[in-house]
Amino acid sequence: MISPRLLVIFLLLSAPVFAQQAGGEKYALIFAIGNYPPATGWPQISSLQDVGYLRKMLLAQGFPDQHISVVADTQATINGIRNAFSALTERVHPGDIVVVHFSSHGEQVEADDDNHIDGLDECVVTINAKSPTRSTDYEKDQAEYLRGHVLGDYLRVLRAKLGRGGDLLVTMDDCHSGNGTRGLARVRGGAPPLVSAHFDPSRHHSSDSSMLSREAAVHAAGTAGHSMGTAAPAPYVVFSATRPEELDNEMRDDEMGVYMGSLTYALCKAFAGLSAATGYPSYRQLFASIQSIMNVKVQDQHPMIEGDGMDRLLFGGQFVHQQPYIVLSSVDKATRRVVLKAGKIAGIDQGAEIAICPAGTRDTAGVKPLARGKIVSATDISAIAALDGDIAIDRPVDGWAFVTRRVYSVPPVALEIRSGHGAGGAGSVSYTPAEAATIGRALQDEPGAKVVTKNPTLVLVKGPVKDTLKVSVNGFVFATIQPALSDSRDLQEKLQEYDQYIFLQTLSCQLPGVQVDMKLYLRKPDGSPDSAATAARMKGGRFEAHDGDLLTLWIRNNGTQTVYVNVLDLQPDGGINPILPNLRGNVKIGPDQLAVPAASEYVLPADDFIRIGPPYGTEVFKLFASPAEINLENLANTRGGSDPSHPPTMMEQLIRASYRGTRGGEMGSDSQPDAATFDYLFLIKPKP
Repeated sequence: MISPRLLVIFLLLSAPVFAQQAGGEKYALIFAIGNYPPATGWPQISSLQDVGYLRKMLLAQGFPDQHISVVADTQATINGIRNAFSALTERVHPGDIVVVHFSSHGEQVEADDDNHIDGLDECVVTINAKSPTRSTDYEKDQAEYLRGHVLGDYLRVLRAKLGRGGDLLVTMDDCHSGNGTRGLARVRGGAPPLVSAHFDPSRHHSSDSSMLSREAAVHAAGTAGHSMGTAAPAPYVVFSATRPEELDNEMRDDEMGVYMGSLTYALCKAFAGLSAATGYPSYRQLFASIQSIMNVKVQDQHPMIEGDGMDRLLFGGQFVHQQPYIVLSSVDKATRRVVLKAGKIAGIDQGAEIAICPAGTRDTAGVKPLARGKIVSATDISAIAALDGDIAIDRPVDGWAFVTRRVYSVPPVALEIRSGHGAGGAGSVSYTPAEAATIGRALQDEPGAKVVTKNPTLVLVKGPVKDTLKVSVNGFVFATIQPALSDSRDLQEKLQEYDQYIFLQTLSCQLPGVQVDMKLYLRKPDGSPDSAATAARMKGGRFEAHDGDLLTLWIRNNGTQTVYVNVLDLQPDGGINPILPNLRGNVKIGPDQLAVPAASEYVLPADDFIRIGPPYGTEVFKLFASPAEINLENLANTRGGSDPSHPPTMMEQLIRASYRGTRGGEMGSDSQPDAATFDYLFLIKPKP
């Protein structure tokens, strides 16, 4: 990626956050560089694939097509990028709303001045920039990279033109450094830094963008008046695909099965998931959705948010609520069937029900459908629906499908059976190819697993006494099992448990009028939240907890009615733990104690706390909010057991059914869940 610091260093941070809504027009500038010439040494990536998804998202948000400019491939030279920014700045007016997006490779290049902590500039790799492996003339080749401070200059001038009533969102879907990647996914960057023969490696130190932000603020304070005069610039927000030390992996889109940028995918998916039920969203709320989506798709990446407008309403309050829809692939009027460009991965499985409405429908309330239908078959990325009558459209582009009854399903776990010399690692022995084939045959009728040789989710490792299932992306042990070669039942049971973890992680539901915020805080000695200490642990919009920390949990009901809350903890090793209710802890908290009235807050009792420990990595606290009392603690502890103390809610029935499902098969419900879900992601690290 381009580290967020390339923007934070050079964007002026002196502008205050204004709550007023912008009333201007909407403009977008998209840079997509993917078809790098072979002579540059940069592999081709799917940047141009991102453009269609971004355009669709922007059009849905009211950006006029004539206001969306794309600079792609051969146009994206140093001069082409500069000219595009000049044209955009000339075109916009004070109070306008602007989105700038980069999909490209990213790279670090030796700094061209002494204002850098690590001696390197983060750069966009333009179409003509040579990789370090192909560079023969440093002075000539470095000039083809778009340095961070140059991009910062362009954006600073743009912000000045937009003024304090304007709004700027910058999204960076690329990387610049890292030391590994999952499987064979394409990486947007990842080359070693481009430096001269005189570069001093001792100047290259790892730094997080939060620390560099403070350095940037000092630098900006001395130049703000000279660069911009006295006018306040537009607030800005930066979304970056990864932290500075990480790689940006591409991933497959749910609908089309094509590769695209992970941040682009999550951004478009998050916008599609926002509805009137979520309330008026802010950039921080949008980022929370992006975090949740990327944590499922690319678990080893940690997107970042920075800027001075994080708590502003999206697009200055001009966010357009679009009810999520699915594009049609084909319409067969003779057989009364349509094909949808989405399937099991998107929660559209056999038995789900849809309504076909005219393309462009923003909300189906009060709209008479062109037809209704039920899904009769589905793959991971497509589905066929049988309609209940004739449909009055001839072209797929004239209709959109809206899901009226969703069938929740989990795609099979991609399992690699590790075989070969030394494949098991220290303390293990290896499966022979014949043994691996035997285990694979035992799993042929297991719907919750798919044996693969690349890009696995779980890895089965043979041990001298027992076998081990490990999470591929981080190497954490998910389960120790009986030898799978002699008896595969334990392996099958653990695969079902991991299916359950993925199901809960991806489950997303909304209810009108239900909006809840949740945060973790370091505790003061009296048990109250320590806001100052917690703020110091925020890195790129994400809280970092350390081994041994004692935390408290804060929940606020921002909705219009009283709701009961439950919280489940989803660990990076696949473990599931109940947080609230908690009738098994030293401090008993029952489900009846978790009613939070509208506009009220809930904080853990002063004598209760959450103690942080391994495994390290990204943890997810998933909150369920319902107008009716719910109890997910019993479900988590008993793996789907019933609670005779009260009739189960629809959400409880759905989760109970998932425990008893066919390991990734249909997990449906005749009614929609009666609880909304909210995710809070944080990072657990060793104590410094």
